[in-house]
Amino acid sequence: MKRKILKISGWLGIVIFAFIVYQIGFQRIWENIKKITWQNFLILMGLRLLYWILRTINWKVIFERYEAGISLFHLFNARMCSHAVSQLTPTAQVGGEAARIYFVNCSSRRISLASVVVDKTIEFFTTIVFTIIGVTLAITRIPMPGKMKTILVGFTAAALFLLLFFLSKQKKGLFEWFIDLMAKMKIKFKFLEKNREKIKETDVYISDFYRNHRKAFLGVSLLYSLLIMLWTAEIHLNLVFIGAENISFLDSFLITMMGQLAFLFPFIPGSLGIYEATYVAIFAILGKGTALGFTLVLIRRVIAMMWAGIGLIPMLKSKIGH
Repeated sequence: MKRKILKISGWLGIVIFAFIVYQIGFQRIWENIKKITWQNFLILMGLRLLYWILRTINWKVIFERYEAGISLFHLFNARMCSHAVSQLTPTAQVGGEAARIYFVNCSSRRISLASVVVDKTIEFFTTIVFTIIGVTLAITRIPMPGKMKTILVGFTAAALFLLLFFLSKQKKGLFEWFIDLMAKMKIKFKFLEKNREKIKETDVYISDFYRNHRKAFLGVSLLYSLLIMLWTAEIHLNLVFIGAENISFLDSFLITMMGQLAFLFPFIPGSLGIYEATYVAIFAILGKGTALGFTLVLIRRVIAMMWAGIGLIPMLKSKIGH
């Protein structure tokens, strides 16, 4: 069943992608792409490298609360392996995070899991805060139908509610709560029941971070805020390079934050089709041209795939070592 769902979601993404290209017209997209020089592309690749380094620093700050001595380079390699898996396999973001846990060499896999859960939670927390700011600015500054405003507010509110809910559960024991919930629903997984004590230990690691490392939580949140500004700068430069006119940094911020809605579908590899549809809709709402929005996403995809290729290098070395 899981494989069928992954196949269907993958093919659905391809169909949406192809439909958007057909509707916009390949020639219009190609005219925008040709405006990017190789120097422009190298700048974008360099900014993406800085983006990955900053994300790794965030993770290292969390990891060191559990285990000292792990190098930034090692965590960076694990981070890039994760990116490669999320971009190149049907497991998408879920598989990518699992790969990040697997490729870290530390004293306990439970420490690795706890660090990834906390890191991802803080990332989502910061992103949702900025998304709320972006959506608020969008609905107050941009003329749009009432239904569209309701949808944007609804998605953002739902995401915030779910995050706060899971954050509260993490402080008490997220995984054990999940096992107990499944048991109440008469659903039991032998693997989970067999490893309940190990799962409890992971919950303790996660809870410990929130209870005893509040300064680290704040510090990582601030670093993720800086990361969002870097991401916005990337988007802005990308738009300038493909010839966008009358694009302000605020416009780029709105585009970046509203684009986060595409990642509400974590099981589609690279959010294929969903990512494109989201950005095309955003550019249509802003009145900036759908071809421009699709070109932006296409270039972002090329850069993401190139970094995914780079991520395969440490992954292959790690497998050979094992």
